[in-house]
Amino acid sequence: MRRDSHPAGEWDAPGRRLTRLATAGLALLSLNPASAAASAQPRAGAAIRLEFDYSAAELMADAIGRPTLSEAEAGALLRNRGVAAMVAKTGVFSPQSTPQGFVADMQSFVTTHHYPEGDFALDWVYKYRDQVRALVSELRADEDSLRHRVTARLTRYAPRTGPATIHVYFVAGGMSDGFVLDDDPELALFVALEKASGDKDGVEQNLTHELYHVLQKFSAAGTPAAVKFAATLDRQPPPQRLLATTLWEGTANLAADAREARGQGPYVSMWRDRYLRNLTPEGTRGNFALFDSVLADLDQGKVEWAAAYRKGFGDSRFYFVGMEMARALGARRGAVYFDELFVRPPNRFFRDYLKLSGADPSLPQFSANTRRVIEHLPASW
Repeated sequence: MRRDSHPAGEWDAPGRRLTRLATAGLALLSLNPASAAASAQPRAGAAIRLEFDYSAAELMADAIGRPTLSEAEAGALLRNRGVAAMVAKTGVFSPQSTPQGFVADMQSFVTTHHYPEGDFALDWVYKYRDQVRALVSELRADEDSLRHRVTARLTRYAPRTGPATIHVYFVAGGMSDGFVLDDDPELALFVALEKASGDKDGVEQNLTHELYHVLQKFSAAGTPAAVKFAATLDRQPPPQRLLATTLWEGTANLAADAREARGQGPYVSMWRDRYLRNLTPEGTRGNFALFDSVLADLDQGKVEWAAAYRKGFGDSRFYFVGMEMARALGARRGAVYFDELFVRPPNRFFRDYLKLSGADPSLPQFSANTRRVIEHLPASW
């Protein structure tokens, strides 16, 4: 399925305001035939191996500190997998931020230290380059333990997959805290380090969330209907897009619950505070009410998808709608509920919750209109 990045918060940079972006949804792809049999394999966990690549972050931290950079030197950065991915993802949100623009911006910035036209966050890379280097050293030293902690956290809610090696690329720059590329032939995720305030525990939390998206992707990749749905997500009716994105982000939010994260640093605290704020009774009621409103507006054509997306995902509120739904369904049906969740249409997830919440008034409730809209959407892909 197509993976859109979306705002996960905001951060100030000198002279401007940028939106901090993370991933949403699934970026499914057609894998080799062996992947099609993944659903017959054991649940994820020990079968998932993480391989770490720090080269993009190191290259950017080194290049940004030079007094000059030739066009050839700046262009050579794009031959690195992580740097090229960061540039490509930035272009999704900022079309003027092209690979050619990246080369020009790098050359301009190292000479003037003035923020250039593109949205590659080069001033942040420069300002926090020492933090990036320190994080690389800390992450390298903790690799084995990190692998164990992250995969152990996700195993409880992991969809059924076969064994997999997933590549984690640590990058610097761009508009996203973490992301997965659309139509990527590799099982890979990308995590930015310059936004982490030097907080390794926060990087681990971000990585855990993104890894769950890769597991979603790997689980569903052998289901042609799911692949087709994802590939055409931007052409799906807006209510369908809303349901899909809420499912994907909500389940990742549950699996990577930041309240369980280690540490008290600024970055991990930012993730944790978002949970504490949204999971109060008042926060939950408000988030479900907002979902009712946004879905009604989309169904009636009163709002464009982009505006609805900002309302629901701009500060992660619908992450917590999906999380509460997934938590309730998992508590009732057990971990096996997640085995096939991402090879089923997102509507089925919502219908399951409507049935469960209809029988249990203690659960957060959707409005009658939301029930009506969901019940009239097709239950198939």
